[in-house]
Amino acid sequence: MWTGSILKDEEIDAILRKASGSISSANIGDAPATQSQGEGELSAPTVASQPDAQEQEEEKKKIEDVVAQQSVQPTQQLKSAMPHNGWFQSMFGKDAESMVKELRMARRERKDMRDDIDLAINAIRIAKREEVESTLKSLPWADNHLSSIRALGVSDRNLHALRKHGVSREVSLRRACSMWEKANDVITKLSQVEGDFNEEQLQIWLDSRQMRKDAKSQWKKALHPIDAIKKQEAIWLTQSANLLTDRGPLSSNEIYNSIGSPKHLTIRKMSSMLKTHGIEFDIEKVGTNYGIVRDDMVIVKDIWAYAAGFLDADGYITITKRGEPRAGFVATGGRGKLHCEQLHKSLGCGVLQTDLKIHKNSKRTQHRLQFYGADDLRKLLKGISPHLQMKKGQAKAVLELLDMRGRKSDIVKSRRDELYRVVKWENWKDVPEERDKLLREWKVEEHEVLAWGQRDNEVIRLVDDIHRIERLI
Repeated sequence: MWTGSILKDEEIDAILRKASGSISSANIGDAPATQSQGEGELSAPTVASQPDAQEQEEEKKKIEDVVAQQSVQPTQQLKSAMPHNGWFQSMFGKDAESMVKELRMARRERKDMRDDIDLAINAIRIAKREEVESTLKSLPWADNHLSSIRALGVSDRNLHALRKHGVSREVSLRRACSMWEKANDVITKLSQVEGDFNEEQLQIWLDSRQMRKDAKSQWKKALHPIDAIKKQEAIWLTQSANLLTDRGPLSSNEIYNSIGSPKHLTIRKMSSMLKTHGIEFDIEKVGTNYGIVRDDMVIVKDIWAYAAGFLDADGYITITKRGEPRAGFVATGGRGKLHCEQLHKSLGCGVLQTDLKIHKNSKRTQHRLQFYGADDLRKLLKGISPHLQMKKGQAKAVLELLDMRGRKSDIVKSRRDELYRVVKWENWKDVPEERDKLLREWKVEEHEVLAWGQRDNEVIRLVDDIHRIERLI
């Protein structure tokens, strides 16, 4: 019976790596030679790269000492393994069940290592239990449904889906747990009835059994909606995933056109498939586009195009009343935090703020990557401007404002005021009430505001330079 003390990092690493190493053909070696016809002796079994007897004995003793502690605590290496793939897939490229199966096969051939292999199998099972517990603890809603979740199924495939979708699909998953628990409660009570069931009790028993089946079906559908999609849809989504891996984030229209505009697929259906089933193929919304997100990292071919899509959807470009330019990205939740961190690292500039409380009683957190300094702003806006779709006007205005730094003439002051208004207009023009309010406040017509945005900066710069020359003369 395995209970719960603690293993050191290097000790569990030794066990799991031994398990992984023992299952390859190079380490297992050839099967022992059998007696040939007409020969009177057996040849000794050969083992590829077999360590000497002393080394084997030392490693065996180390493993025995480890397992004698009768528990496993995941190592830091395991804890830091990518959450979607799980510990075993991340470290060994295969799940625990496959590792145990291969070790059992190896055990038949390597009888001299039987004890070592048994210890490794036990260590894998202990670590697997810890992995299951760690996955369930990561789900805020799972505490009240642990026994139901285990009964509904915690296979490697289910665990992978729980790590990936356990939070976003909480409602459906909890509904399945509640159905299971309600059915179990009824079955438990009926089990205490003495004698045969009457007709009503029998029907209740059958209904409860059916409810448990429905709960399992609901559980499976919530975790694996991909099982219900058509084969052709899976092909289109696979093509989309390959395309996004090669080219980075794209819009649904770009994906549709790039995979050849299939006969029975419309742009609208393409968009719906990406939204509903894309996540099963690692396709997620990245800013205004769709991209591949694997191991909590966006696969990006052009960091500026990715940043532009992110800022168009979840960012801002503004100029304060004091004339200070600002830009930034805002995201929520764990995935948003990872996106901000990835972008900050890739761009090499900006101020990163994570885990900010949205409000006092909220469990959700907000994360920001903000740009204040002139150099950081210029680097960001010049990089993303060619790719912006929605905030191109704001970026142009702020870059012009940055170019005016150090200039103090009246014409520059007037232009700065125009740029402030251009950016504010661009940020609010799609909200009729705010748009009309700004026009009344500024006492101008819409065409005048549009003209400010289209004004040639070079002319203003030239006039300003002439005034500076006049002052020097």
